[in-house]
Order: sequence, then C-alpha cells, then structure tokens
Amino acid sequence: MNLFEKSGQSVGDNSSAIQVTGDAHFGNTTTEVMAICQLMVKSEMASLRADAYALVDSRAQEFGQQIAEKLSKDVDEKLRAKLADPDIQYTLNQAVIQVARKGFDAKSELLKELIVSKFKSTEEEENLILDHALDTTQKLTTSEIKLLSLIYYFRFCHKTMGEVDITEIVKRGTDGPSVPGLPLQTCFDIIAQAYKIYELDYIKILSTLDSLKPVNKQMLAIKGCINSEQHYEKNYMELIKERTGIVIDNEEFFKAEFATLSSIMESFSIKKIEEFNDYVLSPLGIVIAENYLEAHNFFSR
Repeated sequence: MNLFEKSGQSVGDNSSAIQVTGDAHFGNTTTEVMAICQLMVKSEMASLRADAYALVDSRAQEFGQQIAEKLSKDVDEKLRAKLADPDIQYTLNQAVIQVARKGFDAKSELLKELIVSKFKSTEEEENLILDHALDTTQKLTTSEIKLLSLIYYFRFCHKTMGEVDITEIVKRGTDGPSVPGLPLQTCFDIIAQAYKIYELDYIKILSTLDSLKPVNKQMLAIKGCINSEQHYEKNYMELIKERTGIVIDNEEFFKAEFATLSSIMESFSIKKIEEFNDYVLSPLGIVIAENYLEAHNFFSR
C-alpha cells in the first residue's frame, strides 16, 4: 500500500558563477551538466590536496550525472537551452559545492530533486520559492527535513489502492458512493494500519526511528519552513478520527492506540499531539517536503 497523490539572481560574496554560454556544447545533456559541475569544483576547490580534489571532483561528476538522469529525455532541448541560463547555473553551482564538501546523503537527494524541479519550472513565482528552498535546504538538519515531510504526509497525501483513493472514501464517509470490495470499515483499517505500523509508510519518510533527532520549533520558524503562530483548523485528533474511525479523546489513549506515531513525535521533541498541530507548513516548507518525498520515490506507483 503506497501513497501517491501529491497534492535575476546575483552572485553573493565569496561565491563564483561559472557560466557556459549558449554557443558551448559538450555533447549530450548528461555531459553538459557534468561539465558545469566540474567547472565549479575546479573554480572553488582547485587549491585542495590532490586526493581531496579527486574526491570532490568525483562527487561533482556523480551529482551532475544523477541530475541529468532524473530529467526527462523528452524535454532535452528545453534543458539544453536552460543550461545557458546564468540563474540555472548559479543554482547548480551552489548545490554542487554543498555535495562536493559534504558528500551524498538525504540532503543531497533533496538538493538534486529541487534542481530538477527548477529545470522544469516555467513560472516566476515557483522559481523564486525553489531558489529559496535550495538555499534553505543547506541550512536544515536532516531531522528538520524529515519532520516537514511527516507533516506533509498527514496534511497533503492520500492513501490509494490502484486507482481508488482510500482517503477520499473515508472523508466522504457514508455520504459518498460505496466501492465494491472496499467497505468503509476496510478503508478505515487500511489507513489505521499505515498510521500504526512503522514499516508501511513512516520508514520511507523517516528512515529508522533511532535516526531522528530533536527539532527546535523556533529555528524551523526562523528558517521560514513553518508558521509557528498558526495552527491547522482540523487538529490531528479530528484528522485521525476522520481517516481511521478511531475516536481519540485524550493524550493517554492516543499514546496507547498510536504508540508508533507518539514515539516519532517524541523523537522530534513534540511531547503532545496537540503541540503537533501548531507546526503549520509554510509555502517554503511545503516545497521542501514535497521534493524530499519525490526524491525518495514516495509517490511512485
């Protein structure tokens, strides 16, 4: 059971922009992206010792190849045109330096997905928030990214089976049309299992439970990923009741009935389910979470 539905730049201080002009062609798209990545490393890190430079150069090449492979082949010509755009090259440069320095991890996967989204974006507003997301990602901890993604999971993802939207069925309840072979109680049970059993959905979002670290709510707000002064109109007790049919009327019952979710929240330093409702994703937080889940193939059928 998988979730499917997803609901002019300047160069700053101490930074370099490596621009490849429209007349420069390195071959196919993959080699062009890899060449830009290597040029950036050469510009910024040429003074490293030979062994260290070889490592960052290798990381830059691999990162460039991964980005190119994620881009659809049928938009290849559009991609080549965008490679000559200084805005795209600046974005790619900043991500390459991060990955070359830090290596490959959950954050590098997110950076890669955000770059791919920026390559494909045609809207000015979307481009601006993607720029902000690329910059902010480098300042987030892995646990902060995972918490944002967990909130997105509850607030924006739907559970499906084939073409059937289980979440929509339970939302409509008895007022909606029935689906042959999927009575309402069965749909409740499917979502309840997902919320109770770590190995179904949580593992794909969070990795192992012991990898989760405390998250400072105020810092998430300062970084612009949540609106800490707001709360969701429908709290989690109501949300869980709507989707599972289980009535939660106190904290003790929640911790007993949804022990796994309670443990996850405590790992993030969220002590009560009521507190979880105060972590409201901002537009920036939504973009980061959505691209993180996309990077981890969470929406794949």
